[in-house]
Amino acid sequence: MVNQYSAPILVACLALPAWALAEIPSANYPTADAGLGEKIGATETEDVTALIESISEKIRTQYSPGSARRDQHPKAHGCVSATFTVNNDIPDNLRAGLFQPGAQYESVIRFSNGIPNPDSDDRNYDSRGMAMRLRGVSGDKLVPDPTAPDAQDFVLISSPTFIMNDSRPYVEFFEAVNQGGAAWLRVPFILGWQGSVSAAHLFFRTISHPIYTQYFSITPYQLGEGEKRQAVKYSARACDQTPRPMPANNTDKNFLRTTMQESLSKDSACMEFMIQSNKGTNLSVEDVITEWDQKTAPFVPVAQIDIHQQTFDTAEQNLACENMSFNPWHALPAHKPLGGINRLRQAVYQAISKLRHEMNMPH
Repeated sequence: MVNQYSAPILVACLALPAWALAEIPSANYPTADAGLGEKIGATETEDVTALIESISEKIRTQYSPGSARRDQHPKAHGCVSATFTVNNDIPDNLRAGLFQPGAQYESVIRFSNGIPNPDSDDRNYDSRGMAMRLRGVSGDKLVPDPTAPDAQDFVLISSPTFIMNDSRPYVEFFEAVNQGGAAWLRVPFILGWQGSVSAAHLFFRTISHPIYTQYFSITPYQLGEGEKRQAVKYSARACDQTPRPMPANNTDKNFLRTTMQESLSKDSACMEFMIQSNKGTNLSVEDVITEWDQKTAPFVPVAQIDIHQQTFDTAEQNLACENMSFNPWHALPAHKPLGGINRLRQAVYQAISKLRHEMNMPH
């Protein structure tokens, strides 16, 4: 049964992005904003090509035509509809782009497991994802989606830090993971000590409910334009911070979907969206394995996400959710993604989405 909130999800999810079917000109690779501390690595652009080739080969090998899935976060717990409302008292220094007092946007949120296995067990250790698309955001986007010109995406995961900063270890890591077997032994050496610690925090945890988990952008983003622009990170967490224990005697490998559907069938839920600014600090936009100190740069609530009471677990909406592609570069210039990992994302997300949709198109 499709409920009253289904329309925004179905419109957003079923549309096939035109950019996903176009080649990616290398000339479009992002330039670095030195004023915000960006610096392109010596091998970064060639590493992007190698990374796309490695991930593409994995998808072609793992999936047959008509069944291709995302390389990362292929298992969704569901796409839910929500309303994103900017707080009336948002601080003046954070009012930029879509963050204007009282502004309201209908949205779709996809919660997911991070492991590249669409049949993963929710009871196992893993990272978790929260990808959110706001609709009704007017203005030209950095990477336009002609089928959704009013869309702005945010991509968050359940850790404040990533496992690497640079493009070369990124390529080496994915090559080792894709090879499997003994190649896994190389991973700690590729990541180094700090990256390995970040990996432990990222991957070795369980959660009891997708909504009652805190998510982070990990990577920084521009806020504002011109001389007033600054670098920020995002986070989202439940308005109700009461701990949710793991269910006892749990035998359901899909319990995160089940739990979220059960709770949203009875009542709505609320999350708060927060911004952390590095202005006036020495916190780096290129170092994403080091957490930005929240004492130096605290997270400030700027918006409320109201997740409606709804039924989202239907065949129609699950298919629509699977066909949706999120990209942090679906963004206004005032919210430009920053740093090396985000620059890689610009090319890789488009290329892999293009491949996935091409493999799944009827022939």
